[in-house]
Amino acid sequence: MNQFLIKVRDQSFLWLSLLLTIVMATITSGCSEEKARERKEAAPIGACDVLEKKPDDIKKPLEVNYGDKAKLLGLTAEKLSQNQLRIVYFWQPLDEIEPYHQVFVHFSDMEGNNLFGNDHPFCEQKPFVELKGKFVKESFMINIPGSAVGKIVYIKIGVYAPELKSGQRLQITSRGAAPTDDANTRAIVEKINL
Repeated sequence: MNQFLIKVRDQSFLWLSLLLTIVMATITSGCSEEKARERKEAAPIGACDVLEKKPDDIKKPLEVNYGDKAKLLGLTAEKLSQNQLRIVYFWQPLDEIEPYHQVFVHFSDMEGNNLFGNDHPFCEQKPFVELKGKFVKESFMINIPGSAVGKIVYIKIGVYAPELKSGQRLQITSRGAAPTDDANTRAIVEKINL
């Protein structure tokens, strides 16, 4: 009888351990999936294509020159659904962009409040030797926060150096018809109704 109780106790312990392991794995898995879903919703999905010739699918042509290092040739912004925006930036690299390798994109309301952004490294920080004499097409899918849905939003773009003090920005040396703000460091390139 005593050995029987020991066997039952040992088997119960094994089953309890197995059950606890399954429960912990399920909880951990759920947390991991939730974190992955949060990252996916928060981060824009993007890609950079380096092209031999100037693209012909630019819906909003521009000529914004950032410090004679990179020229924004235009963009295409399309609202795909109530909470998703596809945006494509077209660039012409002019010179070595380092240390100004970060593009900042602010989506601001009519009062100038930033609602959300699409900051990203310029062409995935590819070296200038790969970009010289070519054209860059950066494509992003951006989740629109609920607080911006239904608002008129201005898209404002600049280039900065995150490693320098206070994230020093490139001055815009020429802008075509695009207005600028923030001491001539940010071009207001598009107005879109979200």
